[in-house]
This record gives sequence, structure tokens and C-alpha cells, in this order.
Amino acid sequence: MGLRARLLQIPLVYELLTYGLAKPDTNRWLTSDVIQIAPGMRVLDVGCGTAGILSLLPEVNYLGIDHNPRYIEKARSVYGSRGRFEVLDVNDPSFKSLGNFDRILVLGVLHHLNDDECALLMQTLSSSLSPSGRLITFDNTLAEGQHPIARLLSKLDRGRFSRNPAGYRRIIESHFEIEYHMVRHDLLRVPYSHAAFRARTR
Repeated sequence: MGLRARLLQIPLVYELLTYGLAKPDTNRWLTSDVIQIAPGMRVLDVGCGTAGILSLLPEVNYLGIDHNPRYIEKARSVYGSRGRFEVLDVNDPSFKSLGNFDRILVLGVLHHLNDDECALLMQTLSSSLSPSGRLITFDNTLAEGQHPIARLLSKLDRGRFSRNPAGYRRIIESHFEIEYHMVRHDLLRVPYSHAAFRARTR
């Protein structure tokens, strides 16, 4: 593991890079336009990190999972009264026993997984989403016409599988029907490109 990857294992460093670079209206757009969570919903946050998204959500029935014990420890210390947090890899077989959810958040995860891992995850999530629920994905992307610095930063990301929007679409459409998608180049204080998708069961 390189120095950059080791640093990002530290919760404070992770939070500074995840939330510190966001523009003031980024989180409002993500929660109100893309995620659209109502109070009381059952929410699964896959690869939740330190669960900072909880500070932006109404009162929900929240379960966050992440493979990094340090992230989960930090999430429990800050948001322990607002949710449940488990150390669990996204492709662990026991993942399928978590139940059904109204919203499944997969934020900044897919670009860390190869195509086979993504396919397995989508298959699992398709049986974990309630009939009226929605899957939300949000990742950096290699988009046509993006700023050269944005493309470079995506390629330098510790996630080794940054894709173009069509690549993410193929992954999601293997098990879901996409109802919303958006590519944004203006969400961070530095040049960067993101692809957001909201999908439902077929």
C-alpha cells in the first residue's frame, strides 16, 4: 500500500478530501436533487466511510457499512445515536442478509471495483432494494470535454477503475432501470467531474 492510500485510511484525511473540497451547494444538490430521502426511510450506505452524509439527511433508519474499521469507529463516535455501523466488505456473502431498503447509497464506491466486482454488487443490491426504493450512485468520471486537470485527478485517484458515464450506466443497467443521470464538472473547488445516477428495480 502506497503512502497516499495509507493516508486515506486515516479518518481525518478522508473527511478533508471527501467533504473539505466540496462547494457550499454541492451537498444540497446531492441530497435534494439526487438522493431525495424522506424522514423514516430505511437507508443502506454502502462504503459509508465516516458517514458524513448523515449530517445532511433527515431522521432515517440508517445502516452504514465499510471495510475500514477506523472509518466505522469514527462514524460510531460521531453518529452512533443516529444509525448502525458495521465493518463489512461490499462483496461479503453476508451482505445479502441485511434486508430491504428504501434508499441504497453507493457514493464514491464503483470506481474502486472492477467490472466483475461491480456486477456482483449490483446483483446483491437488486435483491436489497424495496420495490419503491431507489439506488443512488455517485463517482468521479472520465467525461468527454472535461478539464484536463479533472481527467488527471480521476486517473490519479486511489480507485483504479474510474469510468466514463457510459461505463457506469452499463454496470447499473445490468440490474436496474435508470431514471435520472447527471454529469457535473462544478461540484468541487478544483476541476473535477462526477457522474450521478438514480435507478429503480426493473
